Amino acid sequence: MGQIKIKRRLFMESSGCDWEARAVSNPSVLKDGEVEHMFYRAIAKNGISSVGYAKIIRGEIERFDEPVLFSTEDYESKGIEDPRVTKVGGCYYLLYTAFDGKDARIAYAVSKNLRDWKKKGIISPNISVSEARRLVKIKKYRDNWKRYQDSHGSSVLLWDKDAVLFPEKIDGNFVMLHRFLPDIQIVKFKNFLKLKSDDFWRDYIVNLSEAEDKISLYRRYGWESEHIGTGAVPIKTKEGWLLIYHAAELQRKDISSNSLDRVYHTGAALLNLKKPEMEIARLKEPLFSPKYNWEKNGEISNVVFPEGAVVDGNKLKIYYGCSDSRIGLAELSLKELMKRFK
Repeated sequence: MGQIKIKRRLFMESSGCDWEARAVSNPSVLKDGEVEHMFYRAIAKNGISSVGYAKIIRGEIERFDEPVLFSTEDYESKGIEDPRVTKVGGCYYLLYTAFDGKDARIAYAVSKNLRDWKKKGIISPNISVSEARRLVKIKKYRDNWKRYQDSHGSSVLLWDKDAVLFPEKIDGNFVMLHRFLPDIQIVKFKNFLKLKSDDFWRDYIVNLSEAEDKISLYRRYGWESEHIGTGAVPIKTKEGWLLIYHAAELQRKDISSNSLDRVYHTGAALLNLKKPEMEIARLKEPLFSPKYNWEKNGEISNVVFPEGAVVDGNKLKIYYGCSDSRIGLAELSLKELMKRFK
């Protein structure tokens, strides 16, 4: 059928303000009428991230002069990264990666107006990697998690990242996708207090089985071989939940070289509406990969990292981070994409 026609362009770069002087990247976008609310990772000169906010109205960007969320707690002392914003009922939830220089975990904040946010703390397991490796039954998880011990020592906690909430409850439960390397997992819960219990997470890890309903997407294709992770808030369609996600693979720098580069791609999958742990379909090839100079070069080379996706008529707009340095926009036909799943 050929490639899906996708228009890509550089959308936003650093304004030069101190708190985003180094880079902007990885934006989450929520659409309200003609206004698109963008929450993005802003990196200061010292490397510490905060969350910036911008309004997009008919393509024009109105940026705020100060971050809407910045580091105030010990567990996020080295940065607030990769925000993903979802409206569930009458409340906005912002999930982000809290980094203290050693441990990377999921934290969240809530708001009624998208401007004033109240932090609610960590919702990842406060469990050491060494304990998690003893609990988990799947070898590939034990092997992947060992890298944290090798780089940060035996006391490092299990890293949990790439969290995103579905925009509605399913069977009365919140539904959250997240990522323990190397796959995308799913967790359902009545309230967020559940996720603050280490006993809940110990049971979850013990029962993390390929035969159970804890894993939403596995790595399947070569371009996903290193790991996969969530991207934008899932979009509800008649055919299923449309998930735009990211995947990483290791590629040789050139034919004569033994050294490898990690290359990130953007993928698309369709999940069951009532049981989103069930995959309906997935594109066999990346939706798009690093191609342009502004996608290939930056803080981390060869990265397209989607975190925002909104529907505008028949157009799907995907906002994505470019090599952890700037923000790009990809536009394509939603109708054409949905045909590919069939």
